[in-house]
Amino acid sequence: MDNLKYYYIKLKDSYFEQDNIKVLESLPNGHIFSLILIKMYLKASKHDGQLMMTSSIPYDPNNLDVLASVLNHDVSHVRDAIRAGVKLDLITILDGREIWLTEIQNMIGRSSSEADRIRRYRQRLGKDAPALPAKKRPVQEKPETEEYKQALELAILLESKHKEVDPKFKGNTVGWATHIERLIRVDKRTADEIERVIRWAKEPDNFWFPNIMSGKKLREKFPTLLSQMKRPTTGKKESSLEDIAKKYGIEE
Repeated sequence: MDNLKYYYIKLKDSYFEQDNIKVLESLPNGHIFSLILIKMYLKASKHDGQLMMTSSIPYDPNNLDVLASVLNHDVSHVRDAIRAGVKLDLITILDGREIWLTEIQNMIGRSSSEADRIRRYRQRLGKDAPALPAKKRPVQEKPETEEYKQALELAILLESKHKEVDPKFKGNTVGWATHIERLIRVDKRTADEIERVIRWAKEPDNFWFPNIMSGKKLREKFPTLLSQMKRPTTGKKESSLEDIAKKYGIEE
């Protein structure tokens, strides 16, 4: 049994002398992109090079809000860093829905209680490499539904919005997702609708900011929150549904 505890990457002393890294850092905001790339290397190290939100849910390259929050960078910087990484053969997007760090197989190391160093290199994404095999998923008693995946993303969003004010805050996003999943599946609320309410309620000057601290409370108060959010704006501290949609670029 492999009792894994730590993952690490090893950068050669010539890492920053590589042509593609030099080109990356020469771009506007290039040094930010370079830092984002290293953070993604570290995050992908325990999943053989793939960026994963959980052991079975990959980060979606078409929706980078959650990844940007986890990396603690603006979503525009993360999006541009990934685009540049793809052009420079540092990142590979598979099937339009999975993000892979192309060179990470040459950097990954592992430490465990059984061995100081275990390496399992496989060139899976090189131009001359064979087609990438299907990624093995852990066996689960109950497959994760699309509603649960959406709920987990929304739970992470809820946590990230609170951390903008309290960076040390740590929520139980997995537990919250259970209640948000019921909000979607049982209460028939859409993920877009819930996202709008979360962003509205977690504005720092909103009365609800300190009162919505969990998925359970979000579900319990959702009808009230939605009603108040849709109420026409009467002052600077209240926003209509249209204002929220415009602010976050969400189409009606």
